[in-house]
Amino acid sequence: MKFLAGQRRRKYERGQIVLLLAFSMIVLTVSVGLALDLAFAYVTRARLSKAVDAACLTGMKNLALGQTTAQALAISAFNVNYAGLNDAGPPSVNVAFATNTYSNLVVNVTGTANMNTMFMALLPGFRTLTISDSAQALRGKLVMSLALDRSGSMSNNGGAAALPTAVTMFVNDFSNTNDEVSMASFASNAKLESAINYNFISPITTAVNGMTFAGGTFGLGGLNIAKAQEDSIPMQTGQNMVKVVVYFTDGLVNEIQSTLSCNGTPTVYNLGGYDSGTDVGFFNPTTGTQIYRYDGSRYWYTCSTDDPNCSTQTNSSCLRNDAGFTSAIDGTIKTFTRAHVTADAQYQSQQTANALLAAGDYVYSIGLGTKPDQTFLKEIANDPTSDIYNPNLPQGMAQFVTDCPSTACTADLQQVFQIIASRVLLRLTQ
Repeated sequence: MKFLAGQRRRKYERGQIVLLLAFSMIVLTVSVGLALDLAFAYVTRARLSKAVDAACLTGMKNLALGQTTAQALAISAFNVNYAGLNDAGPPSVNVAFATNTYSNLVVNVTGTANMNTMFMALLPGFRTLTISDSAQALRGKLVMSLALDRSGSMSNNGGAAALPTAVTMFVNDFSNTNDEVSMASFASNAKLESAINYNFISPITTAVNGMTFAGGTFGLGGLNIAKAQEDSIPMQTGQNMVKVVVYFTDGLVNEIQSTLSCNGTPTVYNLGGYDSGTDVGFFNPTTGTQIYRYDGSRYWYTCSTDDPNCSTQTNSSCLRNDAGFTSAIDGTIKTFTRAHVTADAQYQSQQTANALLAAGDYVYSIGLGTKPDQTFLKEIANDPTSDIYNPNLPQGMAQFVTDCPSTACTADLQQVFQIIASRVLLRLTQ
């Protein structure tokens, strides 16, 4: 009897195993289905994140074109970069612009996609999954000063024709309402063409297109004006601000400013102005007009124009008793020679550049033609290829357009300015 009862129990147990197997298959199927749907959701989220990031960066980089255009380009970038996976419909994207407490522009992008489910659709309320992602980019405020060469040699090497277009394109890469930009120019004198301010595009465009090219290369004066403009905009605590100086020249830095005794009266002159020989020009620092030219024999030539080949020779009673100028390099009196003046000009320019770098400014330098000293331009920019590159200071860049004059000069100079614009914009959005 016990044997028969055991057989009956095993008969019923076989039915229970079938039920357990069926239940386990259902659980396994649901688990696999859930895992597959979640895997598709993960892939969709990754693709959505890529598209949102692309839209955010595109919107930020194109703010100079206006928020309407930047928004349209951002949405286009989202659509190009998003590849849906079993979506229930087109994704949605929202691009919004704001300003934080430090007047920095902020771009906020949110993207949403609705994904059809496969196995989870069997559960009430899970026919679709809503997946969202967002990104935010902060664009720092730019404070930038341009120091541009308008010396006479620019008329002979294509620079006078190439520079206005290149600079006009360059300033249009930045925000007229959020950034502040100034422009100085230099030849035998240096002057502020457009003070640092918002709404800079129009005045700088007018100034660069109206420049007259004549005289020497008082690059030191251009750098000093640029530094003064940068220093006039203090950085607030917590503010995301990027400060930049762009220095452009087609020659050597060959002028300094010195106070000399003119018949016992201290008088300020710009000294130098020549790329070769031994002569030294004496220029009015306000107008840039050449007053004297010293040929090394204590003879002075009176000049009413910037023409270095003046005809009237005189032993000037005004300056003939001056032994020379006080050098900033070592504080000694140096005789009036082109080599002495040029060495002092480069030294003082380097000191100004060092002060800019120490304050956190980025310096970008551009040399046009074959005359600029490439070593010097790399040094003032703290270019990584410079022999004195300091990795602890802001890393700038030196660029050179050597094929001037030529038919490629204008296009190449525009390209160099655009390379610098890209570097600056990248720093603004980091």
